[in-house]
Amino acid sequence: MPLITRERKQGKKHRPENMRAHGDDGLMTSSILLIMGAGFFYMSGTMMGTTLIVGYAHTLGAGGELAGILAGMMNIVSLFCRPWAGRFSDRAPLRRFSAGALLLLAAANAGYMVASNPVTLLVARIANGVGFSCLSVCLAAWLTSLIPLAHIGKGMGYYGMVNALAMALGPAAGIRLRAAFGYRAVFAVAVAEMVAALALTACVRSDGTRRATSSKARAASVPSDPSERAGAGVRGFLERVISVRVLPVALVFMLFAIPYCATQSYIVTIVEARRLPVDVGLFFPLYAAALLVLRIVMRNLFDARPFGWFLWLCAACMILSLGALSVMRGDGLMAVAAVFMAASYGVMSSVSQSSAVRLAGAGHGGRGNGTYYIGLDLGMALGPIIGGLLHARLDAAWFFPALMVTMPMAVIVYEMMRTFHHRHG
Repeated sequence: MPLITRERKQGKKHRPENMRAHGDDGLMTSSILLIMGAGFFYMSGTMMGTTLIVGYAHTLGAGGELAGILAGMMNIVSLFCRPWAGRFSDRAPLRRFSAGALLLLAAANAGYMVASNPVTLLVARIANGVGFSCLSVCLAAWLTSLIPLAHIGKGMGYYGMVNALAMALGPAAGIRLRAAFGYRAVFAVAVAEMVAALALTACVRSDGTRRATSSKARAASVPSDPSERAGAGVRGFLERVISVRVLPVALVFMLFAIPYCATQSYIVTIVEARRLPVDVGLFFPLYAAALLVLRIVMRNLFDARPFGWFLWLCAACMILSLGALSVMRGDGLMAVAAVFMAASYGVMSSVSQSSAVRLAGAGHGGRGNGTYYIGLDLGMALGPIIGGLLHARLDAAWFFPALMVTMPMAVIVYEMMRTFHHRHG
């Protein structure tokens, strides 16, 4: 069965039950709003520290290479923790799981605050990676358990909008706090944000515990959980820790995350190398503002249009964004690039996450979200690495055009994925 057909059938299959439980107009319940609020606080606190970690490491005596390792350690740890976090999210009470992850994040930021050498900072960074991977999957799984499957695209679009706001405001606040009060004050504020998120999750009425379903309901579920019938071998092992059917979506999203993360890491360097009269500090606030508008305007399309439609649209927008960055000579084209980057990577993040939840099936949002985040972690890790290779080996003028190759690759992966599902059902 083709991938997108399967997604649509799942939405239709679960629509009546979800509509009875939530109602078409009841998407934004108090529990959903509380989880989104917790998502804002933990994400802004995390991004606040991530933006400053390299500079802070230098003040503790770390050299350039070690500072880079410390900065990337959170994503490396997250990559290995995601599958297990997703599996656990489908089995554990999510209030307890999120509380444990938030306490670990608070402890990690407290470790940053009192760190006296790079080794202490490394230990705190590892703890941050474990807590971040667990909480991001847990909150997403908790949210998807409360949103009707027929409206999962709209709901995750709102959640993505909250994350976009946090990712824009967190670094901006961290930079200003560091300038006024120093690094340790920033991490103290981050600890307070984790405590605020913990308080919000404690107020959520539903603890996210999955209710047992009848044998008749399990037999009628679409699709059945492959992990329950997975045997021995590599595939059987994979099915028990991730959602294999979500891997193609994660791979496609990884190919969008690579140019975004490479741009995020090197746009300042490229602008300086080309001596462009551009205020780079405007790029990501403009990106965040455009993404907020786009997710509101497109909120009903996320559940109405197939994955392939968004893939072609977002791939075209990514090429336009990278093209504008390639030829920009002032703030005007940089603003155009920021808007099209929001219409590509920003929109695709919501589309991929909602598709992952649908494909994983009802009751398995944890593994679906965990597999989706694997693609994000790979993109966040590979983007700066590929960007570094391009910066070292190509003229700065060819940096952004070279990243365009990821978009044909994404389309090829999608077409191969469609062909495979068509042949093998």
